[in-house]
Amino acid sequence: MRWGMLILVVLMALLDPNKRLSPSELTLFLAAAVAYNLIVTLVLYLRFSSTILPILTLFADILMVIALVYLSGGVESPYFFFAIFPILIASTRFGWQVGLLAAGAFILSDLVQTALAWETNQELAQTGSAVIFPLGRHILLYALVAVVAGVGTEWVPGAEARSGTRRGSRSYLTKGAVTEPVLGHEQWKMLYEMAADLSATLNYEKVLEAILEISRVGFAELGMRVGESVGLVILYDKQGRLSPVAHRNLVTREDESRCIRGTKGIVGEAIASAQAVIGGAPARDPELRVFDSLRRCKAVICVPLRAGFETYGAVLFATVVREAYTAQHMELLTLFCNQVTIALQNASLYQTLREERDKLITREEEARRKLARELHDGPTQDVAAIAMRLNFARLLVDRDPKRARTELERLEDLAHRTVREIRSMLFALRPLILETEGLVAALNQLAGNLRENDGLPVEINAERYKEGLDTEAQGVVFAILEEGINNARKHAQASHVWVRLAVEGKLFVAEVIDNGRGFDLQATETGYGSRGSLGLVNLKERADLVEGTISIDSVPGRGTRVTLVVPISKEAV
Repeated sequence: MRWGMLILVVLMALLDPNKRLSPSELTLFLAAAVAYNLIVTLVLYLRFSSTILPILTLFADILMVIALVYLSGGVESPYFFFAIFPILIASTRFGWQVGLLAAGAFILSDLVQTALAWETNQELAQTGSAVIFPLGRHILLYALVAVVAGVGTEWVPGAEARSGTRRGSRSYLTKGAVTEPVLGHEQWKMLYEMAADLSATLNYEKVLEAILEISRVGFAELGMRVGESVGLVILYDKQGRLSPVAHRNLVTREDESRCIRGTKGIVGEAIASAQAVIGGAPARDPELRVFDSLRRCKAVICVPLRAGFETYGAVLFATVVREAYTAQHMELLTLFCNQVTIALQNASLYQTLREERDKLITREEEARRKLARELHDGPTQDVAAIAMRLNFARLLVDRDPKRARTELERLEDLAHRTVREIRSMLFALRPLILETEGLVAALNQLAGNLRENDGLPVEINAERYKEGLDTEAQGVVFAILEEGINNARKHAQASHVWVRLAVEGKLFVAEVIDNGRGFDLQATETGYGSRGSLGLVNLKERADLVEGTISIDSVPGRGTRVTLVVPISKEAV
């Protein structure tokens, strides 16, 4: 509005035939006004908050308008109506009494300028009616604007209700001595469409922003002065605290990082009762008083975000108007919050699916890289060696047939070894025996492959195991045990590995034990940020797929024990 008024001042100065503002005066005024506007804009951008800031800006607005009127002719200035702007601000922001004080400041300025003009202009003193009429017009206009704006400000739910009138498209229904506003058909239609859009949103952040926007529109339709309302969506974090995740009209950045427990005050009451609650000044609330943005507010409404027996958080609105919220505001916000809870569940499920999809893609990429690395380091090198030796043997056939025969025997051994390596790799990718004969047979075949190819003895003890896992769980368990055995073979430099399977009640328990060099578990887990290997994390993530748990016990120089516990489903039993 200030920038628009400056543009209007320039247009009026250019079109004024009497040139009441000289170019130098206009330039000086505009320079001061632009600097002031830029400062205010910067303060708003930085979200600087102070209780005295609105008073300072109001005082500056009054001084700017008085200077403009003085430079352009005093009481007879065509710019007198610019005083309406600070008077309206004073009345709507601080009440009609402050609006009258602002009007009084302009009236006093006009009186002083009239008195000065009277003393310096004798002709004007003899024909005083030339200034008396404009002065009276200004006094009447300024006082009327202050009173009307102040009365209009108090026209809020409650004050409106007591009037029992009809305004615009809103109608009012009477209940005893209290009259509450009811939304018209068009307003309900608009709000319903916004709520439907909210339910269709799968973006977590958009859902949180939408509840504040929809509630703002809904409150506006009920007559709420939303310009001074503070909106907060607070959700539980991993520590069980409620912290802001979406907000409107916060005055300090610090409020964005503040947390509360949600066990006391209006928030605690709303969450405990699972119902919306209307309260008084948040500054007196044992938890909400930590938010600087709420300290000037005089009324607050809180609605829990709850689905079934699970509570996600709460939605808060607070305003500087006393007793601003009514039962209809509570009903309206509850309606939206129910929609938001459904939308949050949808968005949370969608986000979880996206994360699981990303994990699957990551694991697939890791499997591809692992296969490519093993192919490059194993069979590819062997096949290249076979090709070179075949060429060498071909040359020896005519020159030294005996040596050629020896070379061909070596080539045959190398080819057999390469075939075994490829079969081992194919077995690791998709052990068909796991689907046909079960977990124990697959582990025995894996142990045989390792004994034959790497000379590593792996003992499988399944005496206490009975088939109790379904096919899907067996695949996950096999992958975990295979990873544990490979870790012992590659990293622990073990000379012996034991695998034990057992069923204990309704739990499947598997152990991979090696006699390798062991490692410092705590140091390994804390060093993942700077290392590329995430073997232990992969084991735990795979265990989560079958609702299992992984525990690792390792001491440097004394080997490692990996224990997997998986609940046995009723269907498998």
